[in-house]
Amino acid sequence: MVVINRNRNTAIAVKRTKYAVLLVLMKSGRLATAYVQHETFASTWQELKEPLDSAVEKFYLHAQKNGATQSALNALEKLKKDLSGASMRLF
Repeated sequence: MVVINRNRNTAIAVKRTKYAVLLVLMKSGRLATAYVQHETFASTWQELKEPLDSAVEKFYLHAQKNGATQSALNALEKLKKDLSGASMRLF
């Protein structure tokens, strides 16, 4: 799921755990990951209608240009692999 917050930060929600959502955050610098509690996620982030495969490609291009943490790259790789087989929906 591609999401945006009120500060216009874009992220991809890549994993949902019992207590939190794992986000790959796109900022002006490196891509990074962050866990956000469900309540905070629901009140702060809104879903964008951008296709997930398109967003993943944009995040990869951003990572090539600006860098990314290893955890962000791993999450994108896993998501890309999941997308190649089927449609994925976290929520």
